[in-house]
Amino acid sequence: MPATENSPAKGFTLPLALRFFLATALLIALALGAAVFVTYTQGQRIATDALDKAVATSDAVQREFEQHRLETLQSNARLVASDSGFARYIGSAAGGGALPGVEGQSGPDLSSMRDLLLERQREFGFDLGILLDGQGNTLVRSDRNESVQESLAEDPLVAAALHDTPPFAGYWRQRDQLYQATIMPIVQDRDLLGYLLLAQGVDDALAKKVAQASGAQVAFRIPAGGKVTLAASSLDAANSAELAPAIAALEPSVRSALDGGRGVDQFRVRFAGQEWIGRARPMGTSADGKLGSVLVLASADRFVSGYRAILNWVALAGLASMIAALLLSLLLSRGILSPVRRMAQAAEEAAAGNYQARIGSGGNDDLGRLSRSFDTLLSELREKSDMEGYVGHLARFLPEPVADVVPDAPTRRRAATDTVPRRAPATLLGVEFRHLLAERADATPAQAIADLGALQARLDDVARTHAAELHVAEGARWLLAFDGDEAHRRALACWGALLDASTAQRQPAPAGSVVEGELLHGGDALLGMPQAQVHRLLCDAAPGQLLTLGTLGEALAREHGATAVQAVTGAYSAKPRAAVLAGVWQRAASELPTDHTVVRAEARRAQAPAPGAKTALGIVPGAVLGNRYRIVSVLGEGGMGVVYKANDLELNDLVALKMVKPGALTDGSQLERLKDEIKLARRITHPNVLRTFDFGEIGGVPYISMEYVRGLTLRYLLRDAKRVPYSAGLRIARQLAAGLGAAHAVGVLHRDIKPENLILEANANAKLMDFGIARPTARVQPGHTEPGTFLGTPNYCAPEQLAGGEVDERADIWSCGVLMTEMFCGGLPFSGKSTMDIYMAQMQQEPTRPSALWPEVPPDLESVILRCLQRVPDERYASAAELAADLARLRV
Repeated sequence: MPATENSPAKGFTLPLALRFFLATALLIALALGAAVFVTYTQGQRIATDALDKAVATSDAVQREFEQHRLETLQSNARLVASDSGFARYIGSAAGGGALPGVEGQSGPDLSSMRDLLLERQREFGFDLGILLDGQGNTLVRSDRNESVQESLAEDPLVAAALHDTPPFAGYWRQRDQLYQATIMPIVQDRDLLGYLLLAQGVDDALAKKVAQASGAQVAFRIPAGGKVTLAASSLDAANSAELAPAIAALEPSVRSALDGGRGVDQFRVRFAGQEWIGRARPMGTSADGKLGSVLVLASADRFVSGYRAILNWVALAGLASMIAALLLSLLLSRGILSPVRRMAQAAEEAAAGNYQARIGSGGNDDLGRLSRSFDTLLSELREKSDMEGYVGHLARFLPEPVADVVPDAPTRRRAATDTVPRRAPATLLGVEFRHLLAERADATPAQAIADLGALQARLDDVARTHAAELHVAEGARWLLAFDGDEAHRRALACWGALLDASTAQRQPAPAGSVVEGELLHGGDALLGMPQAQVHRLLCDAAPGQLLTLGTLGEALAREHGATAVQAVTGAYSAKPRAAVLAGVWQRAASELPTDHTVVRAEARRAQAPAPGAKTALGIVPGAVLGNRYRIVSVLGEGGMGVVYKANDLELNDLVALKMVKPGALTDGSQLERLKDEIKLARRITHPNVLRTFDFGEIGGVPYISMEYVRGLTLRYLLRDAKRVPYSAGLRIARQLAAGLGAAHAVGVLHRDIKPENLILEANANAKLMDFGIARPTARVQPGHTEPGTFLGTPNYCAPEQLAGGEVDERADIWSCGVLMTEMFCGGLPFSGKSTMDIYMAQMQQEPTRPSALWPEVPPDLESVILRCLQRVPDERYASAAELAADLARLRV
């Protein structure tokens, strides 16, 4: 029945499997053909390169053989000429110490001289020996029975010796005979008796020996009678006869170089039915370049024939592989290669970071199961990638890790974060603002309550900054409880901050007391003997005075010296009390991080600011500064300023805003130093360094805008775990070295590297921060530090830094060594109760070895750490890049 318009079109169509087979066959044929072609051509090139290398190697071996023979000849000549008996005999035979030509002396006994020379020839085995007088005239020769008056003064080798000009050894030609010769003066009692010339002949036997050692043919070409002859050759007689005319037929440039006594790195010559590759080297010096040439020859045909056989086998193997591959492709074309190809493509995309591919192959056979497993794996990778990106983005915007505040202005009570009662050692600071108790004629009750609320907000802010629990006592007293690491230092620094805030607000200073002991925490309750001690001491404390007792006073005396506390009389009880001097809490504040974001992140029970609470600068969350920065929260407060988390309204991004407190900059020079700090920090652009953006003033208050990072400091990790796992520690150490290297590369020293100044982001990226005491590596003018003044954290400072001397990049390298010791091993290499104790330990003791702190420390890591901790700066790593290179070689 004829086909209708609606009937399906009919015609011959190749089966899909056959089409795939034909396409695959073509690809395989092209691929294998290209592989065979490339292999063949590359094989030819490799063979040629190998031939050139063989010629060069043979030439080097020939040079070594030649040099060894000359050195042996020189050694023999030196032994003969320096033999005092031989010199004495020559002098005696010459007639009392002079050779012919010296007036008044009898002629020499030439026969005796020759006998002695022949005796030495038999002893040392040289081919020719000649005795010359001081003018280069021949006296005797070992190859002649009778003396012949002959002058060799014009001979290049002899002339060089007569004029005391090197060389004194080399190739030497006597008529058609070629030698290797050396000449040595004969001296007796500082009198020149003459010269001794020793020579070894260059003949076919020597050439064959050299050829056997070098693997190539050797020929010695010399000009003779207007033509070129071979003085010696490793070739047989027939090939040697063909070589001379073949060289004469070389291209003009090569012949000209050979005739002119110049070397030729490579030339081609054909003789004995073969193609040869040769290299020519002149036998004489530049002044005697026409003495002849040493030719090194290798048969190209013989050398390449082995490679050619391999290439032929490659071609045959390629052809056989092509046939086998075509047959195999026919078997694989039925639905196997397609999903495999898709899986290979998906794997390549996954390696590049794209996990969106899907295989989607059904079936219950092995290929179907593999396809489904592959899809499952890609799905898990997609989820992991998406989660990492999501968490990494949101980590910067998560709320701060602090508890919400329930404001209670009338009662002024703080609700503690801990809900489970616990007993723990703590440092308790009590403060009393007695001016609140006095009647004020100039203030209404509403104003007094407002002042009380402002003071409560100030205390909230200071307590939060220094990671303290704030509790309200009766009257105008507050208690601040500190526990955990650096508890008493945070308490002293908090007291200093309260005094600074009172000064800035032009208010009377509070009275204070501080003690240590065990406290019971439970909800908003605080109970323990330290409470009674603090209240008793507060009665005796004068405004601005901080009293202490017991173990804390003794600890401060040990840590800061006997002058840390001073005996005073109690204002109420008239009993003797111990007052903490101002320098102690000022030093405690300097030893804490200047950017108290670190302190807040690490505080276990840090409190959030009350709504509308003001800091020492009077800035509350929600305020907009300079029409650009909206304050989100307070991150920390130090002796110099307050750090806020702010939203940059122009860039719609979060930043950390460091505002300088009023009175912190007492003169213009300090402001200039602050600007210098910003200039230094802005130079550094690196993923492992916290960025500093800008400097400006708002309402006359200087500020610094910095990158805001939400993360944990290394100190936070070390607080509980004591040491970091090896694999994680290696990553942190490498990132520290990379960030430090970026700072050093732009000429900036950090000078305060410690765990508190290394922050880890949510994606585990480490950033070096707090360049507050940084300075240029090379100072043209005095910088932040006066000579003899120390800045930094003692446990992490190099000896030269503790001594107040000039420091360079290697001081930061020392600090890295201390940090790595603590991070990997859980301890410090040096310890002491004071800066002086630490300095003396550094100067008088060796550092505690990492293996003593952590026995399983890898030896290579221990070597890196100990090199960082060398007392002499020149023995440390010269740069952070050098340290990073050694860390990169360490493996888990």
